[in-house]
Amino acid sequence: MSATERASPREMGRLRWSGLGWKALPPLSVVVLALLVWEYLIPRGIVPGVKAQYLGTPSGVWAAGVELMNEGYGGHSLFAHVRASLFRTATGFAIAACIGVPLGIVLGYNKRAGAFLLPIFGFLRPIPALAFIPIVVIWFGIGEFAKVFVIFMTAFLYVLLGSVSGVRSVPNDYFRLGRTYHLSTFTTLFRVVLPSALPEIFVSLRTAMALSWAVVVASELIAAQVGLGYLIQSASQVYAINKVYVGVALIGLVGVTIDMVFLVIERRMLHWVGR
Repeated sequence: MSATERASPREMGRLRWSGLGWKALPPLSVVVLALLVWEYLIPRGIVPGVKAQYLGTPSGVWAAGVELMNEGYGGHSLFAHVRASLFRTATGFAIAACIGVPLGIVLGYNKRAGAFLLPIFGFLRPIPALAFIPIVVIWFGIGEFAKVFVIFMTAFLYVLLGSVSGVRSVPNDYFRLGRTYHLSTFTTLFRVVLPSALPEIFVSLRTAMALSWAVVVASELIAAQVGLGYLIQSASQVYAINKVYVGVALIGLVGVTIDMVFLVIERRMLHWVGR
């Protein structure tokens, strides 16, 4: 019997945490080194073509973060900016998911309908969200609906085409089995197609959510008065670079948190995948 097999559960836990610590050491060392260089060397003007005061420092970013936490920005608290961006993202994504998944399943199942509509959606998907902004402003003005619509368009196209791909990846034997048991079209879609297509649909939802959170910055260029995109844009106009970094860091942190939540939901709902 090996030493690992003889170890108690508590000792196994310590060994596991020790292994994780050693794995985390290299990336942490790189982060610490980068922060030290940024704090002490970059302010001395070693980056050509950029003034040192426009590059900020880690200590300055920390001070700006504390200031934003205590005083807010633009008449709103920092939490209000995060909440506004999350609300716009969640609203646009939820509408896109509610429309895109059912429509994608139908277009993937009905190839005749897909032949008419999918080329149009496939043409629109590569177009970046920024290209839609002038059109959306002309159509809907500069209110909240315009901001949510930009997010909706981005998420909808990915969810729709991902759902179509998921349905079309279902093996033909599953459809033959449904016809053998004389299942209705609805039952076939709900009991046969959907469970098989769910893994790919979840991938498209996760991608669409990440893109929705990224696009919220672009959507808040439409005359927003609150939100992380507004904070970043407004702070950049007055060269408050440290506050810009805080806004960017918050977008990254919230984005990682959203992705982790999606992973947990995916693992619980699709627990059979890989088994």
